Amino acid sequence: MDYRDIEPQRLKDWFKTFAENECKGVSPMYFALSNKISEDDELITLASYCKSRQPMPNLFLASVQYLLFKEPSSELAHYYPSIHSQYKEDPPFALFKEFCLKRRDQIIELEQSRLVQTNSLNRCAYLMPIFSSYSRGEEVILVDIGTSAGLTLNMDRYAYFYDDVHTFGRSDVKIQSEERGGKMPAFDQMVSFRSKLGIDQNPLDLSDQNNVDWLRALVWADRLPRHEKISAAISLAQKENLQFEKASTIPEFERIIESQDDDAPLLVFHTHVLYQFSKGERVEFTNMMERIGSHRDLLYLAAEHSSVLQNDHGMDGVLVESTEFKKGTKSIRLHAQTNGHANWIKWN
Repeated sequence: MDYRDIEPQRLKDWFKTFAENECKGVSPMYFALSNKISEDDELITLASYCKSRQPMPNLFLASVQYLLFKEPSSELAHYYPSIHSQYKEDPPFALFKEFCLKRRDQIIELEQSRLVQTNSLNRCAYLMPIFSSYSRGEEVILVDIGTSAGLTLNMDRYAYFYDDVHTFGRSDVKIQSEERGGKMPAFDQMVSFRSKLGIDQNPLDLSDQNNVDWLRALVWADRLPRHEKISAAISLAQKENLQFEKASTIPEFERIIESQDDDAPLLVFHTHVLYQFSKGERVEFTNMMERIGSHRDLLYLAAEHSSVLQNDHGMDGVLVESTEFKKGTKSIRLHAQTNGHANWIKWN
């Protein structure tokens, strides 16, 4: 299923909203392109082939960048900072459109076969302190649902900077975020993991260069620090022996989580995953976690937009919320507000 049955004006509005709410002030290049796409019938039709439940603007723009990685000598590629260090600014929309229409079939194939599996590494900026505070020095078992290539599983291998101050960790992969209030959870040492497991409907094998290129294509073309960061994280992950399970249904998730050893604290988390679930599936997911928590202690953390959480805490935006299950009882805590890329965090 895709978006071809949706009223074209709604798809145009989607690109316009994407430009205003996500790209503005963050990615001048994608802001300009998305606004232009929102006014172009032919490109809206081409973008409508994106798989349903996938964020169409992200998937369409990633498909274009992926093809440009394969054609670095093309004229359009010279406008992409992610491809050429000496790049031209402000790609002409006519050139962008011509490239897309000439590669219509290739773009549609990508839109139908690929998923938006962004590994936004900066999200580790809130994951690491919360998990370190919870673990209190014990080794823990980590399960990431919607893991993509598993780059966030290596959160203990990164260096962390808040407000440009190195706070903890040493690594070539630098996690950087701005603190906008509140106080980071206290901890004495960074969390250490007994085991790490990533669950995804399509885990990305980083020994396949096509998967590496797709992961890079999901990073917006003019966000050069993010490209440098993800390249370093990919190099690190390729040397690790991360474990993955392929799963896409709630019964599969439950089976895998239940199979984890029970002799160490369990951490289960997801970031920006629930929007792909129907409302009924989100309820089922919550019920699943409560079933597991009824007989096993664990911390379940969700970083999601308030609109898909059961409790929006009276806020609008991305929230970081945990549910701790201990001896059959549960307690819910709102840890922070942030944005999709975790460029900033306001601790609760």
